Formats: sequence, C-alpha cells, structure tokens
Amino acid sequence: MGTGYPSPLDRLLTIGDPRRFTEWPNYLEFGLTEESITDLIQMATDMNLNEADGESSEVWAPLHAWRALGQLRAEQAVEPLVSILNLDDDWIGDELPVVFGMIGSNAIPALAEYLADASHGLYPRGHAAFGLEKIASSHPEARSQCLEILMDRLKRSSENDPTLNGLFISSLIHMKGREALPVIQKALEANAVDLSIAGDLEDVEIAMGLRQERSTPRPDYNPEHSELRAALKRYIEHVRAEPKAQKGKIGRNDPCPCGSGKKYKKCCPGKGS
Repeated sequence: MGTGYPSPLDRLLTIGDPRRFTEWPNYLEFGLTEESITDLIQMATDMNLNEADGESSEVWAPLHAWRALGQLRAEQAVEPLVSILNLDDDWIGDELPVVFGMIGSNAIPALAEYLADASHGLYPRGHAAFGLEKIASSHPEARSQCLEILMDRLKRSSENDPTLNGLFISSLIHMKGREALPVIQKALEANAVDLSIAGDLEDVEIAMGLRQERSTPRPDYNPEHSELRAALKRYIEHVRAEPKAQKGKIGRNDPCPCGSGKKYKKCCPGKGS
C-alpha cells in the first residue's frame, strides 16, 4: 500500500495521526509545490488509503494530501475532492469544507452542482453547504454567490430532507445572510425544516440579530430524538471550528466506541470531539 509516490510526497505516508499536531503543519515546508498537485490529488483520492483499516501511518496520508492541496489553493483538486464527499469518513466532513474555503471561489461551481444533485446523501450535501459557508467566510467577495446558491436550494425546500434544509438555514445564519430571511420563512411555514438544527423563525431572527428575545415559548424540538439531535448539533459546531488537530482517540476508520459495530461517522458524530 502507498508505494509509487515520489519524493517529497512519500513523506506524507509517514506523518501518521494528525492529532499529535496542535495546528495543521505547513505542508509547503515539506517541499510540496504546484508541481506536486497531480500526485497530491491521486493520494487524496486513493481508495486503498482512504478505505484502509488499522492505524498505520499510511492511513492518514490522504488527509495530509487534501490539507496540502488546500494550502496550495489547488483549483485542479476541486472536482476530485468533491467526488470523495460521500466517503464514510468523519474526517472528510470535518476538513474538506475547510479545504474548499482555502481554495476559494474556484470551488463554488462544483459544490453548487453537487448540492443540486439529490442522488447524493444528506450529510455529503451538508458538507458541500459547509464548504460554501467556509468560502464565503474566507473570501468576502464570494459571499453573495454562495448565499444565492444556498437560498436557491432552500427555495426548493419541498424537494429536500428537512434536516438538509435545517443545515442550509444554519449556514445562512453563520453567513449573516439576513437577505435570506424571506426564503427561510417560507421554508419554515411549509413545515419543511427540521427545527432542531437552527430553530424556528424567532430563533433565526435572534441568531441574525433582528430581535433580542423570543416573544413566545421555545418549542421542544423533536424531543423523541433529543440525543441524536444534540449529537448532530455538536457535529455541526465541530465542522465550523478552526482547522486545528482533533484530540479524540478515534481512528480514521475505527468503529464507534459506543459498541454499535458501526463506523463512528454513521453512529455518534461529534461525541468524540
């Protein structure tokens, strides 16, 4: 596994678990340059590495590769990285949105196309929305375009999973998208939104600074799924965190520590962060 990568990429095969760093390393100091982009894309999308079991150092090489592509602002990497959003890997949801934010506006068309394709899963599409949010945060000149894409998706709220609509609203809130409020209100009035993600209209208005407090009691959103929803909200907050190393003890493709037998990403997202 992992053979055939030239120097200095072969160094990424030996770095291992990134949680031993307090910040992302500067991969360009390893000697990686624009000439390395093609090989970095191959490593980032290498299924033998991405789907490997165990804790060998090579298991972490794709993660180091996609971080390096972000630091190189590699436009060529956008579509290959978008293509792995659907992988069953907690780290992809945590980090690829950050990488897209680093690449910037060149990542917008591919993310918009991905969002528009309902054949993709709920969480992969949520990751794409977070990617647009990260781009808008890092590149203010792209904010209007990212807002428009998310608003357009929310206008089609009846076509989406309610949780996905909630994720769109959450991103719009964090982008300070007050201009999206009429679209958000229509989706809420259509009962097409999972309220446990970002709340009802009063919650949204408070989050956007349009009101100081609620005028009605806060509903008990989906109480029968309160633990699952709390885990989802922790996961969302984790994705929005600064791109620092993660401190849990869960490996890239380890089973969830709760004992369910499922992979961590599919069982208890956010509980190990």
